Amino acid sequence: MMTDPASPLERFRASMIIDYEKWHDGIGYDLDALTAAGPEERDAIERLLLEQGVRGWRDVEALARFETPAARAALNAAAKQGDAETRMAVARYAPDLLAKDARAASLVRAIRAARPFEGLSAVVDEAEAFHPPEVIDALLIAALRGDGEAAVHFAALLLYLRGKAEGAFDWSRRPFFLRFNTDDENEREAAFRELCAEIGRDADALIGSGD
Repeated sequence: MMTDPASPLERFRASMIIDYEKWHDGIGYDLDALTAAGPEERDAIERLLLEQGVRGWRDVEALARFETPAARAALNAAAKQGDAETRMAVARYAPDLLAKDARAASLVRAIRAARPFEGLSAVVDEAEAFHPPEVIDALLIAALRGDGEAAVHFAALLLYLRGKAEGAFDWSRRPFFLRFNTDDENEREAAFRELCAEIGRDADALIGSGD
């Protein structure tokens, strides 16, 4: 049977093909096509997504538009079993699925594991939007002991969340943030102490925590 390439279903299907440009620019699926779809086409789009499986934030963003048991089950599974970027996408696009404690615990795990090109950007975005005390503590410990490149972004975010910077990465403070990307423990600790002094945290307590 011939299908209309301009139909919402076919537009959405086409948008699921991710080329380099879509990947590089962070372009998601065609949600306007999903909005325009009738009931039968929405069912077909949901089947496409479920058959493909939740592979990343685009799938999460689209499935969050469905209020069906199957879609919610897929998102729940992704929140528990997906990689850091996928788990953070569930927290962003379907926060109602996660209790506050579960959302915080998932984010803390993601902070500990975050690396450039391995969920770091999604973790920073989620922590900017949702940062109870345990998340702030995890950001601090990661800034002190975690991956150097990730620590740069966590230090930047902490200053912003405490009203000490103009944005989640204040470029005017970049030289300070870059001090966290070092293998020299003494240099990292010195930068960390300055960070703690600026945001009003006890550096000695955190350094001695052993977390």
